[in-house]
Amino acid sequence: MRKILEKWFVSLFILPIVLSYLTDYINLPIIFSNKEYSIIISLSIIIGILIYEVVVLNKRIKSFEEKPKKVDKKIINELLEILDIDKFHEEIVLQNAWYGYHRDDIHRIIEFQEKSKLIGYKTSNQNVNNLINNFVSALDEFTDYSSVRVSGKGDWLIPFKDNIDKDEREKIKLETDKMNDLTKKSFIELENLMKYLKEKDYL
Repeated sequence: MRKILEKWFVSLFILPIVLSYLTDYINLPIIFSNKEYSIIISLSIIIGILIYEVVVLNKRIKSFEEKPKKVDKKIINELLEILDIDKFHEEIVLQNAWYGYHRDDIHRIIEFQEKSKLIGYKTSNQNVNNLINNFVSALDEFTDYSSVRVSGKGDWLIPFKDNIDKDEREKIKLETDKMNDLTKKSFIELENLMKYLKEKDYL
């Protein structure tokens, strides 16, 4: 900002003097030969320079603000380690809900949700926070819906599909289809998050 002000003040004093000098010794177009016009033109040029410098400075500030901080990288790595993206993709997204989910995989999702909502796991980049929140919201939909439609059976959480009649079985099939849709929806939000993290060098 100081450099901008220096250029501003230098231009403010020097440019009108230069134009005034030129009008006295050189044949310039009429718009320059009139000293009042020359001052107006010089001020317009100065304002143009100032606007350009402000735009450049804002871009530099934005670039600096988006540069990942070490503490933010640490938060991101901890959260992704809890989630285990590959396991989430293989055991949740690609898994047909009809056959249930491994209990540990669901617990890992719940732990990720809880950690992500804590103030200590918020980054200084609001774009990152918003993308994480979008992903967590999609996970919330999945866990809220599935939590009352599966039951524990050893290491697995499976739909209530045993010892039921045909109509009830069809109802459960529709419910598991929705679970599959919700996991795919959450994976889209995860892809958006990962794309941003990679583009901004968080990973």
